[in-house]
Amino acid sequence: MRAVVVPANELSEDLVARWTEIRQKNPALFSPFFRPEFTRAVAKVRDDVFVAIIDNGIAFFPFQRSSIGHGKPVGGPVSDYHGLIAASDFSCDPVALMRACGLRSWNFDHVPASQAMFAPWRTIDTESPVVDLDQEESPGSTALYADHRRKRRRLEREVGQVEVELETTDPSMLEFCLKWKSAHYDRIGTPDLFARPWARSLMDVIASHQKPEFAGMLSVMRAGGQPIAAHFGLRSGNVWHYWFPTYDPQFHRHSPGMLLLLEMMAGAPKLGINMIDFGRGDNDYKFRIANRRVPLIEGAVVTNSTIWRLKSQLRQIVRGSPMLKSALTPAHRLYQAFNQRSRLRVYWLDAILACEMMRTCLHYLNTTGTFI
Repeated sequence: MRAVVVPANELSEDLVARWTEIRQKNPALFSPFFRPEFTRAVAKVRDDVFVAIIDNGIAFFPFQRSSIGHGKPVGGPVSDYHGLIAASDFSCDPVALMRACGLRSWNFDHVPASQAMFAPWRTIDTESPVVDLDQEESPGSTALYADHRRKRRRLEREVGQVEVELETTDPSMLEFCLKWKSAHYDRIGTPDLFARPWARSLMDVIASHQKPEFAGMLSVMRAGGQPIAAHFGLRSGNVWHYWFPTYDPQFHRHSPGMLLLLEMMAGAPKLGINMIDFGRGDNDYKFRIANRRVPLIEGAVVTNSTIWRLKSQLRQIVRGSPMLKSALTPAHRLYQAFNQRSRLRVYWLDAILACEMMRTCLHYLNTTGTFI
């Protein structure tokens, strides 16, 4: 395998066309996140986005690389799919690929399970719930739709006529959507994704893309003329990726987010869309509505297998014990907070976390005589 690494914003149009051709021939690469436009959009707001061109364009591997060689998917926390852009039967040695890319490691959490070359490095099997609007089986339940109609009628009685705009390019509505999302992060105690300047700028860049093969799609629900719910997502052909749903919390009792989602599902076929991908997550509503699931894997490819095995074993020990997981949560949150505020992720942080995990494991063993 031979790989040439170039900054993502320096990809030639010929290579972009080749990328697009490969993606179209591999059904597993259906997501908008596998489009070259997504990688190039992130490259407009970050200077650490690269693409490995494998064997003169037989495959592509987009990634972000820190100054010390730590790799992660393009877009990091906003990426709901990532991996190789390659034919379904393509395979290579992941460690050799990392070395060719100048990476010591590459963390992933949304790689399609069909990319079997990464399977030996996985730590978790997971999935992305999907609404396939072409299936005979209706997404959701009869009770869900009955509840939707009841809440919509109540909303119209109490607030005013309900109107839904599935596609709008109004920048003020995008600002509404992202402010509501930031407020939601604050309410649930999660770091605000859009406090990161590059992430906020990325939304504007993606919103400016309005072509059928790749577009940012902003949907808005109004009641009595005022916006009460919004969703900003991605579209690629017939696939709509459900990305950033939000709503005005003063209308919480009307479930405006769910009302908008069901309106999106009803209106999608008129836009030529037959699939809505919810993205990985443990939100109950996603699994209640979905009628299909896409298998995904999470893990990390590292060039030093000893470190990987140690971290993997410690993760399994911690996951097998709720008490250990609870005890380690404060340390893990501190570790995550540091990484979110610094682009210099250094390996001694991994070592500190591993030592803290081991210390707690040993203490728990001495106290209880078991890890289970």
